[in-house]
Amino acid sequence: MTPKVIGIGWDVGGWMGSNHGVAICEWDPAKQTIEWKGAPTEISIPNSGRLSLQQLISSVDDTLNSDDDRRMIIGVDAPLGYPKAFIQLINGEINPVDKPEKEIQNPLAYRYTDRAIYEILGKKPLSAVFDRIGNNTTVAMSHAKLWEKRDGFKIYPMAKQGKEDKKIIIEVYPALLKASKKSEAHTNIRQYLPTNIKPGTDAYDACICALYAIAFGVNDSPLPNLAHPPTHEKETVKEEGWIYYFEKG
Repeated sequence: MTPKVIGIGWDVGGWMGSNHGVAICEWDPAKQTIEWKGAPTEISIPNSGRLSLQQLISSVDDTLNSDDDRRMIIGVDAPLGYPKAFIQLINGEINPVDKPEKEIQNPLAYRYTDRAIYEILGKKPLSAVFDRIGNNTTVAMSHAKLWEKRDGFKIYPMAKQGKEDKKIIIEVYPALLKASKKSEAHTNIRQYLPTNIKPGTDAYDACICALYAIAFGVNDSPLPNLAHPPTHEKETVKEEGWIYYFEKG
């Protein structure tokens, strides 16, 4: 039987403001249910500091410890990497890029995972280089690295992966499950969300992030299967990152 798994959802905001949504749920294999912990909330980064993992968790449930022995997956709604071509550019490497037919095809702005989602699902993710989400990206990446060092987490798919890994951070994308920013999640996902959370809020999106985390960490959950990186792009996604999303259909 799959052990209990904690799913933490973090809808990442910027460095300023109180727009960081946080939610936590748990998969109970005995009951075959997803149970919500505490109350999903919206917080800010502490003044003159960063969010410790315990601060993030305690904002929702102060009875849960960051060093809990259960498998713990964090679903993060923000890029956890930059396009390979952009990294080469800022490092001073010669990397000629011609004007593309479509913006999504620009390798300086979009990663392989962004283009895959556009081609498969018809949704264009925001660009960490071209769009304002670059603010959120720096927040997400710096905190993920902090928790990797302090709390023993691994950032997938960049890290070397093992079957015994229990502390994992993944990038997810709640907008794929909604018709618009303020609408409810699609019916097949909505049934697993808390009933008292308001659509269109950062806390609502954090709940979706937490469900992605459960889907990643639990093989026999009722949630749809997640799409994982294709093997032929293994090296690219290890450098750029990958958005784990529910497979179409």
